[in-house]
Amino acid sequence: IAQIETFLLGSVAVGISQIYTSADSGVTWTPRESSRYWIGIASSADGNRLVALGNNTRIYTSTDAGVSWTARDSVRGWVFVTSSADGTHLLASEQNGRLFTSSDSGVTWTPRESTRQWYGIASSADGNRLVAVAYQGQIYTSTDAGISWTPRESVRNWYAAASSADGTRLIAAVLGGQIYTSTDSGVTWTAQDSNRPWNGVASSADGTRLVGVHGGGQIYTSTATPTSATSVGVTGSIQGRPYDAIDLQYVGNGRFVDRSSAGVFDVR
Repeated sequence: IAQIETFLLGSVAVGISQIYTSADSGVTWTPRESSRYWIGIASSADGNRLVALGNNTRIYTSTDAGVSWTARDSVRGWVFVTSSADGTHLLASEQNGRLFTSSDSGVTWTPRESTRQWYGIASSADGNRLVAVAYQGQIYTSTDAGISWTPRESVRNWYAAASSADGTRLIAAVLGGQIYTSTDSGVTWTAQDSNRPWNGVASSADGTRLVGVHGGGQIYTSTATPTSATSVGVTGSIQGRPYDAIDLQYVGNGRFVDRSSAGVFDVR
């Protein structure tokens, strides 16, 4: 079983510091690289391929779980970075700049979309489905690893975003507004909870367990409750995810009942 490693950035709030890595679930930590204004970090699923960035620094990548680092691209106002599960496909956002993608683990980077106040970004496990939010702008989604982007929802002070592993379920937060969720890869969005100064969100792999935080407040969690019945007629549907299982029994009059199931399904 491969060891899962956790990573921690030195806090920007206290000034310049190093990257710290841990190979024992956070019990002990080792300082890595140099002291810089680190602001964002992302990891592959196995913890070996890492990417880190700082505001007004370059992007740095590692292929040995953070032991050594290589500077990439240029000095920019980087704010967030995210990675595919294998660490090959990367997405980084530049405040008052553009989005940048890499398909070679960060060796080369390509500017995407337009200049905006980019903040939160997220990626599906395969790196094809991406979401990025712009402060005083819209939500943008991509289904081709960042080559093309589609604006979604309305102009708001978007600040954070997260994605399920398959990129179907998304969550985005408005600074001073509500949290919004999507179950169709960002095509439609539903407002959730209350207006708060949201500045961070995260999602489980299946997208049913969500967490949000805001400055000066508490941690908020949410667990999706499956719908018990489909819509009548051909518009009704059940959508699952890899390794989900369901046993249906026909009871007549065009209706089925769920005899047993394993997983969480989108029932419409």
